[in-house]
Amino acid sequence: AIAEELLSREIELGGEERVVTVLFSDIRGFTTLCEGQSPKEILAMLNRYLTRMTDVVQGHDGVVDKYIGDALMALFGAPLQRDDDALRALRTAVGRRDALAVLNEETAREGGRPIIAGVGLHTGNVVVGNMGSESRLNYTVIGDGVNLASRLEGLTKFYGVELVISEFTHRKLENILCRKLDLVQVKGKHNAVAIYEPVCAGCDAGDELRAELDTYEEALAAYYGQQWDKA
Repeated sequence: AIAEELLSREIELGGEERVVTVLFSDIRGFTTLCEGQSPKEILAMLNRYLTRMTDVVQGHDGVVDKYIGDALMALFGAPLQRDDDALRALRTAVGRRDALAVLNEETAREGGRPIIAGVGLHTGNVVVGNMGSESRLNYTVIGDGVNLASRLEGLTKFYGVELVISEFTHRKLENILCRKLDLVQVKGKHNAVAIYEPVCAGCDAGDELRAELDTYEEALAAYYGQQWDKA
């Protein structure tokens, strides 16, 4: 369906502004992971990993925009828009985690090292279209939203989580229980952005988990209010 949509249009340079959810995933410690391996082994490992991750993206009707070394960038909302693009992106992030766990089990049996990857999700305005030159062009997205998704992925290591979403993606997710991580000013942004970690679907949350998150929110509010002892 995506290929037909793209091929039905006149192929020319240029783009249009659109709200898209961008998923950015990156392997942590990739240089260390590659130590002691030949280039052929590294490439085989990377292709195996990216194949599994791509299957998950496409399984939720996302589009892999590009591979950047060991990083993967995917789009939800371009070229085809759906009302639940942000939810599809979140389901992809969760499915990617499960697929990675299976892959790590397989590589462990083969004597390989486990792969750990972080994911950032952001929903916002981007310019989407064909970009490049008259002789070589690429269907992609550019803009602040892409940069922010990449920055959020980088924050996963700092906050000790696998997935970080922006407040803008958070607003698009109904009945998803999330934990507010912080209010951050990422590189290249003038305004602070609230970031969250999705916990589970609201219907799956028990009383104990809800109570724990309520206590956490109270502590975070005290922290922001500089009430250190209370926090």
